[in-house]
Amino acid sequence: MKQILDLQRLIAFRHNMHQNPEASLKEFQTQQRVREFLLTLNIQEDVIKVCGNTGLIVDLSGNAEKVGEDRLIAFRADIDALVLNEANEHLQYRSTNGCAHMCGHDGHTTCLLAFAQIFQHYKETIPKNKTVRLLFQPAEEDYGGSVDMIRDGCLDNVQEVYGFHQWPTGKIGQVWCKEGSMMSQPIQMQFDFIGKGGHASEPHKFNNPVQCAAEYLYTINNQLSQEKGQFTFAWTCFNGGTAFNVIPDTASVKGMIRSLESGLGDRLFKECCNVAEKTCQKYRCQVKVQRMAENYPLTANHQKEAQHILRLGEKYFGAGNAHAGPCPVYASEDFGNYTLKVPGAFFFLSSGKNDTNNPMLHQSNFDFNDDLIELGAGFWWEIAKDRLLI
Repeated sequence: MKQILDLQRLIAFRHNMHQNPEASLKEFQTQQRVREFLLTLNIQEDVIKVCGNTGLIVDLSGNAEKVGEDRLIAFRADIDALVLNEANEHLQYRSTNGCAHMCGHDGHTTCLLAFAQIFQHYKETIPKNKTVRLLFQPAEEDYGGSVDMIRDGCLDNVQEVYGFHQWPTGKIGQVWCKEGSMMSQPIQMQFDFIGKGGHASEPHKFNNPVQCAAEYLYTINNQLSQEKGQFTFAWTCFNGGTAFNVIPDTASVKGMIRSLESGLGDRLFKECCNVAEKTCQKYRCQVKVQRMAENYPLTANHQKEAQHILRLGEKYFGAGNAHAGPCPVYASEDFGNYTLKVPGAFFFLSSGKNDTNNPMLHQSNFDFNDDLIELGAGFWWEIAKDRLLI
């Protein structure tokens, strides 16, 4: 791979992307930089297409004579950054614009560009009926950009789809994958309790939404704690009132359920709504419910595709380095929208520089490990060769 890849240029691209991050749905310059890099690999401009507004899809096909069945598989990389101030003062390429690649999407993008370089190197030996579609997806962090990519046809005629996330808590050189649940379905909830406010000296005359919200939290917390299944929940915000002597008209609570079982999160959310209604009846209040993160389903792998990743990982990374690892995890992804449409698998590549004390994803001092660029691109190539049947 070192003879094929221009690692110096790839690392420079990654550092430039790191220094110039763009938040979800605003990845216009990132989109342009990815396009420009692809063009330098002698990829024809007409196969580089806008998808999902600020994303791209790129079909890479061989030039050799057709062999066997037609194959079209897709590889995905996310390109957006977090709205976060970076704390890596020692990095010359740190970001300073209020956004930061603290989830490593700059590295995911670079790995996929490196794979494109490998594919182009072997293009003349790859049959013309074997195609890899690159999905450079925007808005994974905040919105779920895979929905717009699918709407714009990124999965049309695709037979299998794959994606990965680097994971810094394990020393570099492992792949983690399993069939079924990989990452949770998140449900963001906001309950606005509406009462009747007034002077605190006459509480009997009013309908106190703060008391209503407080009892709701106590009741629902106890009820959810007794539920069975693979899920976690947390109540993270409570807002109501501004003065000691005023009963407010409203109070609100926010929380989140994360589930690793299909349908469980939806059932628990319904339970949260039912308890809110019953609590409101007691306090003569009303409740307005908002559910968010609708574009983030359970990320679950198909059996055969997960087995492909583990089999190829054992071959590529060595015996004992392809396994389930910490999976499933309660973090969330929008890759599940792809595998709801076509067979596929999502996996993790360990990226830690040391065995311990690596900054975790979303920490303000995280930075992608450049050593994974060659390793990640090479694994993409192993998957491509196997799944294109070449």
